[in-house]
Amino acid sequence: MTFAAILAISFVPYFEARNTIANYVIDPPEEGAEKVVVTKPSMVVRDTCAACDGKGELLLTEPDYGQDGKRIGGTPKTKRKCPICKGAKKTESFMAPSDLSIKVARDREKFESDHQAKGDIAVGSAFVPHDKYDGLDRARQKLVREAYGESCRACNWTGLEPCRKCKGKGSVKCPDDDCKGGWSVTSTTTSYQKSKSGGGISGGFGNRYGSSSSRRVSKKQTRTNVQLCPCCSGAGIVVCPDCGGRRATTCRKCNGSGMKQKGSSL
Repeated sequence: MTFAAILAISFVPYFEARNTIANYVIDPPEEGAEKVVVTKPSMVVRDTCAACDGKGELLLTEPDYGQDGKRIGGTPKTKRKCPICKGAKKTESFMAPSDLSIKVARDREKFESDHQAKGDIAVGSAFVPHDKYDGLDRARQKLVREAYGESCRACNWTGLEPCRKCKGKGSVKCPDDDCKGGWSVTSTTTSYQKSKSGGGISGGFGNRYGSSSSRRVSKKQTRTNVQLCPCCSGAGIVVCPDCGGRRATTCRKCNGSGMKQKGSSL
C-alpha cells in the first residue's frame, strides 16, 4: 500500500464529529444549526495486485514433473490474464488490518493532543472546554461520556476485523488438492498385456530340435499430467470466499459500529 493511500484515510474528522455531539450535552445546538454527521472514512483502498505484481497477467512456466516425452497437456510457458485482479492490475479492498490499526492509533493521538494543547479536559473519550468542565457534575459527565461512546476493543472504532479465513490477506491457497503452485499435477496408471516369448529343449519322444512358446505378461505404465489448474488458473491462490478479497469482515463484537455495545465487556 502506498503512503499516499494511507494518508488519504483519516479518522480525525470522525473523532471531532463525535466530540461535537458529546458537547451538545453542555451546549445544545442553536435552532436551525447545521446538522453534524458522524461518518467513518471508507477505509477502502486500491492496492497493486499481489498475484501479478501489478502486471495484469501471469507468465507461467510449466514445472518439470517428469512429463517430458509423455506430455498429456499444457505448454512449457503460457500467459494468462491475472485471475485475481481480472487484468486490472489493482485490487480493491479494505486497508490492511496492520496498517489500519496504526492509522487509527495515530489519528486518535492527534485528536487528543490537539484538544490537550487547547486546554480541554478529557471526559471519557470526549474532550470539553476547560471553562465548561468546572460546572459539570457527575451526572452530566456521564451523559457526555455516553454521547461520545467508547471504542470497541476488538476493532478500535473501525467496525472491522481481519478476516479469519485468510488472516487479512484477501486470498487463500488454491483449494484444489492437485494444485501445485498453480499447476494441476496428476498421475495416471494404466495396465496392459505384453507378449513374452520363450524356448526350451525337449527330449524323449518330444521335438528333437526343441520347442518355443510365448506367454502374456502384465505391465503397468504411469503418466504424469501437468496442466494449468482449472480452479486458480495458474495463480496458486484464489479470492478468499469469506471476505470476497476485502481482507476484513464486520466486527462481530460491535456489529460494525466501532463502539462498545451496552452489556459487552469489550
